[in-house]
Amino acid sequence: MLGPARIVLIAALALFCLSGSSDASSLTVGCPLFKDGDKMPRALACEGGEHSPPLTVSGVPSEARTLAVIMTELDAPKGAAALWMAYNIPAAGTVGVSENQPRARQMRGEGMQLVCAGAAGKPGYCGPCPPQGVTRRYLIEVFALDTALDLPEAATKQQFLLAVEGHILARGKIMGKYSKK
Repeated sequence: MLGPARIVLIAALALFCLSGSSDASSLTVGCPLFKDGDKMPRALACEGGEHSPPLTVSGVPSEARTLAVIMTELDAPKGAAALWMAYNIPAAGTVGVSENQPRARQMRGEGMQLVCAGAAGKPGYCGPCPPQGVTRRYLIEVFALDTALDLPEAATKQQFLLAVEGHILARGKIMGKYSKK
């Protein structure tokens, strides 16, 4: 019998393999608050207000209809936990996702959010919150999709990854690290 962590890993590997074809282009994902591989600011974390990060996404293919975002805590003890899942963000040549999205299903502007790990059933962004003295990595992936997604509010990470599978036109990522002081 497969445990939840193993199922998520298999879904993520399938997504990576299926979407990594040579015809999928790359998105450039940036955040004005931290550079790829650097420490994320306290304002994004549980001890600093849990403001969702502002993102800039460029290189979006003209045929893309929507963007989807997932932020994963890579070093979580029970497997990679999804801390933010957003989708149906309108696609354009360069897209901006504003900072501090509400802890609600509907994002400011357009787009939807799902319930994240540790959110007590509320949709929206959950910031990094590692144990004191432990540094963990947080991967933010953005997918340009050829369709809009239809997901229930309580959709799991597996359901999110399966929904984007086969619809990815381009993808990009940025990674940050965080540890409590």
